[in-house]
Amino acid sequence: MFATETDMHWNKGYVSGAFDMFHIGHLNLIRRAKERCNYLLVGVLTDELIYQRKRKWPVVPLEQRIAIIESLRYVDEVIVTTPDIIPRLNAWEKLRFDAFFTGDDWIDVPERISEEKRLNELGSALVFFPYTTDVSTSSLQELTLPPKATEADKAKRIGSFRHIFPFDKVRKGERVIIYGTGDVGTQYARQLSALDFCEIVAFTNTHSKVGDVFEGIRCLPPQKLKRPNIEYDRIVIASTNYYDEILDRLRALSIPPDMIV
Repeated sequence: MFATETDMHWNKGYVSGAFDMFHIGHLNLIRRAKERCNYLLVGVLTDELIYQRKRKWPVVPLEQRIAIIESLRYVDEVIVTTPDIIPRLNAWEKLRFDAFFTGDDWIDVPERISEEKRLNELGSALVFFPYTTDVSTSSLQELTLPPKATEADKAKRIGSFRHIFPFDKVRKGERVIIYGTGDVGTQYARQLSALDFCEIVAFTNTHSKVGDVFEGIRCLPPQKLKRPNIEYDRIVIASTNYYDEILDRLRALSIPPDMIV
């Protein structure tokens, strides 16, 4: 039901969200929810869950997002929203709320009608508030974050990496060959896999030979890097000690300089 269609007041209300880069739209939702219930429980999505749903990591980590929500006078209790309570019926089984509050941007979600019907049968309500259309976390990210900065930041958060992939020099979705099968190459590969940033078509190293495999991906001898032997957009050098030496080898193979990172 739309909140504007009823003046009902519930005992226990529940609202859940990412609440990343907290803005007025978030505040409106939480404030309106508290106006319609005696006790407001707010769920905050984990970093991993946000990435799974939106394919990008939150700018503000979970602990800080929880601290922000806890500081609001409208909030009575904060919990971590885990995957098992994303479905509203599962959330009701665990939390037994009288009303689930959300923005009306979710009204067209396919499962909404069946969930609302079942919640009503259980004595609970699904209540929609008007969505604040002039601001969103995505729009704030576009305005405030430089291109590709978020990937580098998220790579630091998902693991203790000493070497961060050069996200500022490679476009998302490009096909890359990583030159280096040591610790740097391993860290680059794991960051790209976790962030789904671009495709690694092959690894190479000075002594690589056909049939070698690294991190589950084929290796190629350096001489095979000449096109049209293989299609790729960039060669990323994964070495701190031998960068200049590898660069000279690639130039000797007539690899265009703008394809080498």
